[in-house]
Amino acid sequence: MSPYEVLGVAEDAAAEDIRRAYVALARRHHPDFYLSSPPARRAEAERRMQAINEAWSVLGDEERRRAYDRSRGRHDPEAEAGAARGFRPFDGDDDDVDPRDLPDEPYAGGRAQESLAARAGTLAPVAAFGLSIVLGALGLVVGQVALLALAAAAFLLACLGFIVLPLVALSRASRHD
Repeated sequence: MSPYEVLGVAEDAAAEDIRRAYVALARRHHPDFYLSSPPARRAEAERRMQAINEAWSVLGDEERRRAYDRSRGRHDPEAEAGAARGFRPFDGDDDDVDPRDLPDEPYAGGRAQESLAARAGTLAPVAAFGLSIVLGALGLVVGQVALLALAAAAFLLACLGFIVLPLVALSRASRHD
C-alpha cells in the first residue's frame, strides 16, 4: 500500500491537503483513544497509526516525497523546472522576527540601553517585598513592634511599586510609538 493510499489522498495532492489528511487520520486512529477498548482493538489502532506515521514521514517532507515519486517513475514537472533553472527560488516568507523591529526592546530604533539606575528601579519593588518579609519575620521573632511597622511600610512600598512601574513602562512605550 502506497503512502498516498494510506493517507487517502491523490498523488498530485497539495502539501496542505496531505497535512490535513494526516491530522484527521491521526486524530481518528490514535491509540490513546482506545485505552478502554479490548487489547486487539488497541493493537489494531497502533498498527494503523504506525502506517499513518510512516506515510506522513514520506509525504510530509517535500524532498522525500519527490524522491518517492521519482522511484515510482512519476513525472514531476515542478521538480524538472527547478532542475533546469539550477536553483531553488528564495522563500520570502520569513517567519523570524527581528528583535530590533520590536518597539519595546531596549535596543530598538537606536535608543541607548537603560541606565543602571533605571534597571535598579525596576527591581526595587522586589527588594522591598523581600525586605518586608525579612523584617516581618525578625519582628515576630524578636517581638519588636517597630520592626513590624517597618515591615508593613516596606510591604506597602513594594505594592505601590508593583502598581506604578508597569504604568511608567507603558507611558515610556507610548512615547516611543
